[in-house]
Amino acid sequence: MWRGSLFSILLAYALWFLTFRINFSSFWLRLAFSVAVLLCLSLIMRRRGLIHEFKTTPKGLLVGIMVGIGLYLLLLAGYTLLEHFVAQSASEVYQLGVGLEPYLIALLLIFTSIGEEAYWRGLILHSLRERMGSIHAVVFSSLLYSSVHVWTMNIPLMLIALIAGLVWGLLYVKTRSLASASASHIVWTELIFIFAPLQ
Repeated sequence: MWRGSLFSILLAYALWFLTFRINFSSFWLRLAFSVAVLLCLSLIMRRRGLIHEFKTTPKGLLVGIMVGIGLYLLLLAGYTLLEHFVAQSASEVYQLGVGLEPYLIALLLIFTSIGEEAYWRGLILHSLRERMGSIHAVVFSSLLYSSVHVWTMNIPLMLIALIAGLVWGLLYVKTRSLASASASHIVWTELIFIFAPLQ
C-alpha cells in the first residue's frame, strides 16, 4: 500500500494542477472531479478499513464540529490581524467560487471535504503512520497536503492548508474517526465559503 500511496501523491499534484491552473468548466466542478478521483483511489486501496473509519459517536461528531468552528475562528482572527497583507490572497480564493449558486457550492463542499479527508487522512496519513509513527506522520502528511496547493501560487492559502492539515490529522489520530475530521472540514469550509466569508 505504501508504494501505491506514493504514486497517488503524484496523481494528487497533477489533479490539483488541473483544478487550479487549467481553466475549463467551473472551479468547483474541477475540484469535485479531482476529489472524486482521489476518493475512488482511497476506497480501492483501503477498502473496508476506510469505510470502517467513518463510523463515529455523537460525541465524535460534536468534537469535529467544535474543532471546525475553532479553526474558522482562528482563521478569522488571523485574517483580521493581517488583513492588509492577506486581503488580496483571500480575494483570489473567493474569485474561484464565481459562477455557481451558493447552494450548489455548499453541497460540493460537503462532498469535497469528505473526499479530501478520506484521501489525505484516511489513506496518506494512515499509510505514513505505519512507517513513522503518529506525530511524524501528521506533520509529513500535512506538509504534503499544503504543498499540493502550490499550484494556487497563494502562500497564505498554503499556510492555512498546513495548519488545517495538522488540526485534521491530529483530530483523526485522536478520535480514530474520519467522520470527526470530515465534520470539522465541512463546518470550516461551509463557514468560510457560504455562511461567514472573510470578505
